[in-house]
Amino acid sequence: MFLNIDAVPNSMLPSSVNKQKLSKEILLKLEDDLDIDEKISILFLMLNTDGYQEVFDLLQKYKKHKGRMLGEFIDKHPEDWENKLLESLCIIKNKQIIRKLGLSYEELDALYLPRTNCSRHLNPVSKCLYLLCEQLSEDRIKLLLQFVKNDMPVYDENLTDTDFLELHMLYWIHQNYISIYSVGKVRLQNLLQYLKRYEDLELIYEDLKTHVNHQNVLDIQHISPTNVDHLRGFSMREEDTQGVLNVKERNLKRINKGLCVIISQMLFASQKYETRFGTIADCKKLSDTFKGFGFTIAIYHNLNKDEILKKIKDIPTDFGTDYDCIFLCILSHGCKGGIISADVEEISIETIDHKFCCTELKDVIKVVIIQACQGDLNGQVNDTQSDDITTDGGADKDVPNILAFQNFCIFMSTMQGFVSVRHKEEGSWFIQEFCNILQTGKNLTFTEIAGQTINSVMNKRGKLNGTNSIAQLPELRQWRLHSDFQFPNWSCEE
Repeated sequence: MFLNIDAVPNSMLPSSVNKQKLSKEILLKLEDDLDIDEKISILFLMLNTDGYQEVFDLLQKYKKHKGRMLGEFIDKHPEDWENKLLESLCIIKNKQIIRKLGLSYEELDALYLPRTNCSRHLNPVSKCLYLLCEQLSEDRIKLLLQFVKNDMPVYDENLTDTDFLELHMLYWIHQNYISIYSVGKVRLQNLLQYLKRYEDLELIYEDLKTHVNHQNVLDIQHISPTNVDHLRGFSMREEDTQGVLNVKERNLKRINKGLCVIISQMLFASQKYETRFGTIADCKKLSDTFKGFGFTIAIYHNLNKDEILKKIKDIPTDFGTDYDCIFLCILSHGCKGGIISADVEEISIETIDHKFCCTELKDVIKVVIIQACQGDLNGQVNDTQSDDITTDGGADKDVPNILAFQNFCIFMSTMQGFVSVRHKEEGSWFIQEFCNILQTGKNLTFTEIAGQTINSVMNKRGKLNGTNSIAQLPELRQWRLHSDFQFPNWSCEE
């Protein structure tokens, strides 16, 4: 096979499995297999309110009497503890306990996506902060603590000899230095001003900044059950998605009229970026797929930066606003957090967001599909298939109305920091699978289609520069849709 990379298996667990596998009795036994660092991390992840004093007291009791920290905590906070604990175990990567429970870590990894900034049962900001703790070296932790202590008028002397950064973070929350629990009031500016100094922390910095800029968007714990249902199907068994309810029962939006704008970049002004053979196949697949839904199709090729931004900004002028949904599909080389134009300029995803999300389209479902690398890391697994892979890798402030940013999401071909695979003749893994599932997934909703696309692409393997088992993991980002939606029946147009 002739594969490129646009630079970045699976059956899911039924929702009842956690309560079947976990009980208070089992929890008591599991605590013995957790070290104190892991217990503090789990408590930090499971909290959904200011809990500094509670965790500090549990730690002191543990030091004196080896008390059951998790058991006591769950007695006071019993709501959905099984799901929260299991997701926490997955995030801290305790494979031993997960396997003792008779569960597959690989399946949980695909279900919870522990390295991303999204969360199913936990506060997503807590998850991002935990990932920050994991990424910082001891020296960096000391520098961060010194920075915060200098910035705060008082600091609890009891924390002087405490090495648990999560406990310090709980103290910062307790002292209102940062805020992560109040709906609509995520405040991390004090922390962000420190993190932005370090280039290697850019991804976590951007994820945390996203929670500040778009609070109430990713935190699905605080929205109504009717709006959260569509997210629970993110990574389900394929057979679980077949017995879908009708649109009325599921409170879904039915798409009757749509527009698909495709920007396909094949040629670039610098030899640094190779010709994107295979993009024609992707472009045709997208066009045929959305034509089958009755969408209006617009295709542009090899646009420079100014042209791309103008085409996106002018969508309401050029095509009108009378649509249920608009798909903007961008096929190009990529960079961390953005895409590359034909004149070899970087365009950030944030800029695309701002250009697309205009007041005229605030009530229209807007979905951006991006096939491009988001870094230069090769996703890898330990098996072998396929071969011949190469690589594609090498904010606008004019929207005053915050409501313009509603009804929007981005579906990325790969996670931030990773490459994205493209076949030179047949097209990219991501676009081809996404379109195949769109065409065959009758009665599936968009999030179910996205979940199946993620699972299907995860199963694919390739070979790059002698490295076997290149893999790819697509990602849903910036979810700001009011509700899930469903396409009309697809019909092949000759």
